[in-house]
Amino acid sequence: MIFSLSKKEKWFLFGKLLIASAIMYYLFQKFESFDYSKIFTRHTLPMMALISALTLFNIVIQLMKWRNVFTDLLGVLPKRKIISSFFVGVATGSFTPGRFGEYFGRSFMINEYSGSQVITASVVDKLSNMFVLIFAGLFSTVWYLSFKSAVLSNYLDVLYAVVFLLFLLFIYLIIQRSAAAYFYKWIEKIKFMKKIFFHLQVLKKVKRKTIFLQLGFSLALYVIISLQYGILTAGFAYKPLEVSFLIVGILTLFVKSFIPSISFGDLGIRESASIFFISGIGLPAEVGFLAAISIFLFNILLPSAIGLFILLSTKR
Repeated sequence: MIFSLSKKEKWFLFGKLLIASAIMYYLFQKFESFDYSKIFTRHTLPMMALISALTLFNIVIQLMKWRNVFTDLLGVLPKRKIISSFFVGVATGSFTPGRFGEYFGRSFMINEYSGSQVITASVVDKLSNMFVLIFAGLFSTVWYLSFKSAVLSNYLDVLYAVVFLLFLLFIYLIIQRSAAAYFYKWIEKIKFMKKIFFHLQVLKKVKRKTIFLQLGFSLALYVIISLQYGILTAGFAYKPLEVSFLIVGILTLFVKSFIPSISFGDLGIRESASIFFISGIGLPAEVGFLAAISIFLFNILLPSAIGLFILLSTKR
């Protein structure tokens, strides 16, 4: 086979698939009485068509995002190479902890530049996603906690102000490179933060225009994903679309991103987080499960299948 795995890697992959299967088996058992035929009705087919269109839009934005940062840091590359590296990266990322395999998967399809150069560009691409998700997640967390706690709702403005000030600090560090350099030097003294901020050094090589454009792309991506989640939640719950559904979608992604990737494509982790938050806003747990598993099928499994096909079809 073209993409060979070592014995250790095969056991690791088997373990992730086993964990994913165990979690999903438990969840399916929990919702055993649910009539899954409801997913494919006249009521849900238009919804699925809309989700498919949004998935295509999502992929196009990710391709534009990857091409933009690659061109800025390394140079122009044929569209075919950009597309292949993106899909293969999604596929390899699904099998590895924290989706780190996505960096190597992208470099696997590009011969014009060294693997380390492609990985560096991938890091910048992913950092913008991380920053947008962190701040969107923090705002969503404040909303959810205030929704669940009458005490915290009294301090809602203060909590939002704190998160907003952190956001302004981040923007300031992008604009003022000298302040950013001092910040990196200071943060490296904190042992448990050193590894997290090590990759931020890469941003020194990136133009401010590119950083803001990457953040814009990332914002668009999470708007699309949260909209997908909201539409699915509204459809499965037979309710009109509400802002709270979108916020729960962001919260699910936010929490999932901080949980170690112990299963294939985070399968089961995403669904469990979704169930928790959906139940928290008073909707049936199976709605959270169906919305999250649909997001996995459209946004992870489909691109991964395309990437795996490209990978296996490539002669190296």
